[in-house]
Amino acid sequence: MSKLVIFDTEYLSCEGAMHRLWSAADDPDPLLVQIGAVLIDLEGQARVEDSLNVLVLPKDRFGALCELDPYFVALTGITNERLRAEGVGIAAALEALDRFSRGSRLWSWGKDELFALGVSCFVQGVQPSIPANRFGNLKSVFQKASMSEHDIATTNSASLSSFFGVETGLLREHDALDDAFSLSAAVLHQLDCAKISPADLFSGA
Repeated sequence: MSKLVIFDTEYLSCEGAMHRLWSAADDPDPLLVQIGAVLIDLEGQARVEDSLNVLVLPKDRFGALCELDPYFVALTGITNERLRAEGVGIAAALEALDRFSRGSRLWSWGKDELFALGVSCFVQGVQPSIPANRFGNLKSVFQKASMSEHDIATTNSASLSSFFGVETGLLREHDALDDAFSLSAAVLHQLDCAKISPADLFSGA
């Protein structure tokens, strides 16, 4: 297997929810709204081969479609109208990600598979179609490459490429696909610099 997937997610939020760990009376459940994924081929010169952008319909514990908070709309650029026109269910979204991945490892900046994907599957009563052992946390890989704990804690997926001085062009922060491109650029840069190796990305980290 010479391919891997770098992905990012956006999930329901409102102002201050992250700092409250989504625990206030009016905070929404952190349900998945967008998956952005980039397929990297490591055969020969590592390169981006393909990308995937999926909008996901966030349904609450009673099966009702959630309204997006204005804060979330301003943050991500995703509107209720676009979500209703383009969104798919969580099961279909995960199946699309699985097909896109070609059976490869899936890496995010943190543990999006537990927080965004896992919460949504639990709330909506869906059995995840991708097993947990196919996911990995890129923070563990970059820690091995001597990125400090402080830098890991203070750098998000959107800013990882700029942290390493990698030029990516214009990317929108809090767009899951653009954030996945930022992560991918950083991964490719670290591979080029031999700070990480392909083996690091196929391990059980």
